Amino acid sequence: MVSEQQLAQFEEEGYLLLSGLIPQETVTKAEKAMWQMMGMDAEDPDSWGQFKRPHLAGFYVEKMAGGRRIELYGVTHPDVLACCTPDYLTILKQLAARYPEIPYCESQRPDGIWALNEFPISAEWKSPAPHLDGDFRDFRLDPGTFRATSLTYLTDANSHGGTTVIWPEGPQRIREFRKKNPEFSNHVGDMKAQFPEMDLGEPMEVVAKQGDVLFFHHLLPHSGTMNVGSSARFAIRFMCLCLACRKWEKKGEWNLWMP
Repeated sequence: MVSEQQLAQFEEEGYLLLSGLIPQETVTKAEKAMWQMMGMDAEDPDSWGQFKRPHLAGFYVEKMAGGRRIELYGVTHPDVLACCTPDYLTILKQLAARYPEIPYCESQRPDGIWALNEFPISAEWKSPAPHLDGDFRDFRLDPGTFRATSLTYLTDANSHGGTTVIWPEGPQRIREFRKKNPEFSNHVGDMKAQFPEMDLGEPMEVVAKQGDVLFFHHLLPHSGTMNVGSSARFAIRFMCLCLACRKWEKKGEWNLWMP
């Protein structure tokens, strides 16, 4: 269970980065399974540029950024799903319980995985622009778009190596803006459009270790980054097949799991 101090941080700053929720053996097996599903050799960087989908893999694939980012939707490999441990679920439920008014999925466990795998590229690293999850959908800030979600790292996320950038002062700045502008639109997308004019504070690059979990709530401005390091960065979010999560549709029948 997280402490009262950590709960206060999650509320105010929108995130918690936690270690020790997934046994090392479990996350190591998950990383190995990810390499195998993509038909790549972790020790051979020359193999990273050629995705080889196994026969009857049962998931959707999307390649981005010149093929250096590969996203897999609906992965059901048991070694990857095993990262949804009892300890992980305990923390997620504790965080989510703080926002009972926000609609949520009643499924106790996810049905699959959304993998976000960033491979190294030769480029100058740049800090990206922030967004809120769901900002391109017809979602409202009140009562909120989701209670708590997470990003689990199957490899280390080193500085400038495909990390996530967050704006920890962002949630409070958004709340202050809405208090001062009560007539402003309740749409998530309209709030994002105000970000260039708002002071969201200093961005923070989240450097994480293999097995770490980044939990965050719906008011945390964040963004993924390019990987200009020397190693691949694998991370996962959990997916759902239930109708309650259908508004978070990602690919085919697969949706983001929003417990």
